Amino acid sequence: MPSSEEVLRTQGVPSAASIPDRVSELVPRALEIFTALSRPRAVMEDVTTEAFRQIYPGEGNNDLETPLEEICPQATRLALFAGTLGGALSAEIQRLFDVENLALAVMLDGAASEGAERLVGLLERSFSADNDRHSSAVLAYSPGYCGWHVTGQKRLFSALAPEEIGITLNPSCLMTPIKSISGVLVAGPADIHEFDDNFQCCGSCATRECRARIARIQEV
Repeated sequence: MPSSEEVLRTQGVPSAASIPDRVSELVPRALEIFTALSRPRAVMEDVTTEAFRQIYPGEGNNDLETPLEEICPQATRLALFAGTLGGALSAEIQRLFDVENLALAVMLDGAASEGAERLVGLLERSFSADNDRHSSAVLAYSPGYCGWHVTGQKRLFSALAPEEIGITLNPSCLMTPIKSISGVLVAGPADIHEFDDNFQCCGSCATRECRARIARIQEV
């Protein structure tokens, strides 16, 4: 369940900003719908380094050099994962857009995006708890980011079969329901996740969110 501050942040609203009443009233409404309709589910399965080496190339569209190619060989444990907030929530977001209730649609979409990120965090913590203290630094990496092309979803789905929790791929390799996440959980000493952000994918990244994620596990 995301906080009100997190939902507003998805709209570019700073935490200390003065919020107009008609905007602030949208947040509890969006969270009310989120609570009523979200049905979080996830599947996670260990994968060997060698097996992941066969999954990761996908259809050959990855960048020539990627952070994961350096990180995974140093990992003590890997697991494929997929999770979703369910179809009802995604359907309601689309319905709100269709009836042009755009303000609430955008706010609910932001809440769902934050909820999906929190689901990833839950999986990271769960996987970390299953490892010893020397390999408890866990980060998730997903197709579509860090040079791992989105078409990598095909091999990932073939290995994991997340259809059992209702997640499917469309022809563009996007997931349905739309508020779903997938990737690999990488466990190991915290320093294996450190990499210089000078890869090809880093040059086209607008957020550099990896810097905050890496800093977070360094503080543990």
